[in-house]
Amino acid sequence: MPEKIHPVLILVVAALLLAAGCTQPAADSSRGQAGGTPVTLSAADFAVSHNLDEYMNALFDAGRFSGAVHVARGSTVLLSKGYGMADYEFAVNNTPRTVFPIGSNTKQFTAAAIMKLQEQGRLNVTDPVTLYVPGPAQWKDIRIYNLLNHTSGIPSDGAFSLTDRTDLTLPETVQRIAALPLSFAPGTNYTYSNNGYIVLSAVIENASGMSYEEYLKTNIFLPLGMNSTGQDNARDVFAGRASGYTTMAGKPVHYDLQNIHNSWGAGSVHSTTEDLFSWERSFHTQGTILSQESTAAMIRNHYGIDSAVVRNRTMIGHAGRNFGFISYTLYYPDSDVNIMFLSNYDRTSIAPLAGDLSAIVFGQPYSLPQKLDRKAVLLSLKNSSEYTGTYAPAWEKSWTITVYSDDGRLFYDAVMPGDRHVELMYEGNDTFFVTPESHDSFIFLRDSSGKVRGLEMYTQGSSHDEAVKVS
Repeated sequence: MPEKIHPVLILVVAALLLAAGCTQPAADSSRGQAGGTPVTLSAADFAVSHNLDEYMNALFDAGRFSGAVHVARGSTVLLSKGYGMADYEFAVNNTPRTVFPIGSNTKQFTAAAIMKLQEQGRLNVTDPVTLYVPGPAQWKDIRIYNLLNHTSGIPSDGAFSLTDRTDLTLPETVQRIAALPLSFAPGTNYTYSNNGYIVLSAVIENASGMSYEEYLKTNIFLPLGMNSTGQDNARDVFAGRASGYTTMAGKPVHYDLQNIHNSWGAGSVHSTTEDLFSWERSFHTQGTILSQESTAAMIRNHYGIDSAVVRNRTMIGHAGRNFGFISYTLYYPDSDVNIMFLSNYDRTSIAPLAGDLSAIVFGQPYSLPQKLDRKAVLLSLKNSSEYTGTYAPAWEKSWTITVYSDDGRLFYDAVMPGDRHVELMYEGNDTFFVTPESHDSFIFLRDSSGKVRGLEMYTQGSSHDEAVKVS
């Protein structure tokens, strides 16, 4: 299931002196490919464009990014370029037209489809979900808006596994979700729910009389010329598709096959940075796809997107992750700035990257990325044993992480694709890492008596999840 990631940005304040110039940076074929033809920019915009490209090249050279980036102020594109490889086996470069799964960024399209159906008079977000989708008695108080803003009580996961290669029909998937107990009474709490957005997929189908994919293509993708955007299946073969990677010991590694298709409206869409820019421009332009009222409702009520005010600057966006892929879309309405990136390297640090690209655009201080090379220290057999056990993530206790010792070395297995016999390298102070070029960390927690009681996992530079030791 697409991982829960909330957009968290840290923006710093000060001035950045800009250099002069006149055109967008040319593509460097060893690092990636720029999109379209060179565009004449003002001297100030050229300096920003140059700094963006310099930053991304440094991040790529540090082994911390592979993907495509698109940054624009209004209709002026400051950077549209790919970095690294879409396919390392065949040395295929990433470009702005490379197709990536976008994970939970799918949710903004699902939410937009619901709002479009409301405009068409086919539903109302205050309607009971069971008016469109058969459900158990415990669903009687769930309204469509509860699914949209994650207050339905339907748990995020547990209906199926992404490692199951069986394609489920949408009714089969919803039936499995309906069998799960609610985490809380509808409307009384909040929990990020992938399953809730899968149920929304069924609402879309039953209210429209079209398949989920067909409705999105007919009402959103094709009208906007988003010809490289659609519902994904990991087994589909088409031109321009990126392969997804993680790293172990500094080397690219494939994940096992995951069945993205089964995540439906929670995370099944693939796209390109060029297509997503078309969507972002249209979404924030009154009357293009949705009415101003529908767009405002999505933003105000956090339907499929998040919004926040940080240091007096409003930000609207969402993040997504499939195993091997990261996506991020960010919009600053007050300055009409779009920042987005799609990555086929799942150790990409989301918050630092988004924050630094924002700093460059707004003339604030930032630092060029440096290559990481974390060092492991010796862990004794006796000390390694205190970390062993089974840990249940707080956000989804049906998932487990098993930590075990093998000849004094510590490893973990998890219920996620590819996470089998992964070595944890000891860095000191109860902190471990799995590959030296990444900030990702496992930090074990102790109770007042000094006994290990759980662990914290820090990934993508912004995602923090805690797991409790259960055995």
